[in-house]
Amino acid sequence: MSYMRSPERQRQILSCAKRVFAERGFHAANVSHICAAAGIGRGTLYLYFANKRAVLTAILRETLERVRALMERQSAEVSYAPPEKITRTQAIEYTSQQLRQLLEVAFEDEHTLRILLREAVGLDVDVEQLLGEIDLALVSIVERSLVASQAAGFARPLDARAVATMVVGGVEKLALAALRSDEPVEVDRLAREATRLHAIGILSDRLKKETSPP
Repeated sequence: MSYMRSPERQRQILSCAKRVFAERGFHAANVSHICAAAGIGRGTLYLYFANKRAVLTAILRETLERVRALMERQSAEVSYAPPEKITRTQAIEYTSQQLRQLLEVAFEDEHTLRILLREAVGLDVDVEQLLGEIDLALVSIVERSLVASQAAGFARPLDARAVATMVVGGVEKLALAALRSDEPVEVDRLAREATRLHAIGILSDRLKKETSPP
């Protein structure tokens, strides 16, 4: 009897595998653990993936595709109000929302975050290349946002690539620290803190000054 592959089944396998890899660790996990979590036999899994490493790379490619899709959606021109009419608080809130959206797309859930920042790191050359592509896509999105902010007068002249690399690297480092301490990773808090830290240094003096209440 032959079985048809289906996108739904593949998504189910990947979803269960993410949980298995995150909870057990990639090296301690095996195909039988993934099959048990997905409620399938080994034969079914092998219709989709050659081994557990192939499952991991599929998870990473799925993440990369999500980030690149976000990049495409954001490629449309964004209109900015004159910076003189926007307060620093408003600018920081808007930037924080953009970063939070990016983090939620890349780090879909805590299992994905744990895999990207811990389990997949240093596995082999091909996996490292995928992780590098994901990082590059994340940095590119932040860089493009910074360049647009500069053009609109929201950000001072700066090395957008360097700042974007620091933003993404800083968020990843904070998330990794939370994972190591088994604390819940709060994406919203990470986005807000990273934005406040970097925005104070990049916002231009043309932004409207805060007014004190009478």
